[in-house]
Amino acid sequence: MKTFTKLRSNLYEESCPIATHDLHVNVNNRQHAIDEYHYGPANPAMPENYWKDAAADWKIEENTAKNMTCSNCAAFNVSPKMKNCINAGIGDSKEDGAAIIELANLGYCELLHFKCAGSRSCGIWLTNGPLE
Repeated sequence: MKTFTKLRSNLYEESCPIATHDLHVNVNNRQHAIDEYHYGPANPAMPENYWKDAAADWKIEENTAKNMTCSNCAAFNVSPKMKNCINAGIGDSKEDGAAIIELANLGYCELLHFKCAGSRSCGIWLTNGPLE
């Protein structure tokens, strides 16, 4: 049984982006998105000046900026395969992972290589998403 578990784990790691199963890599990549590309807001329920600042950066209206979220970005991967990768990387149980993915509206940013919350945004947002 150990051999099968190890084989399954290796196949998973080879077919899924490293940030979906390596927390250190994911956090580092997310921090890069925060530092370099204004990923946020930190707490979407309390955005403070995030959308006002984003609108100023893009030179657009604040309401327009509020509609430029990761959940509709072309780099936001929410395909079944990617959700399986994220779920497996969460680790505890399939049900817990699925609940976390749904609550956080998690997907994977194909440009910045980290697990991304759909209610956030960043400076490299692309139209016509998500990847399904």
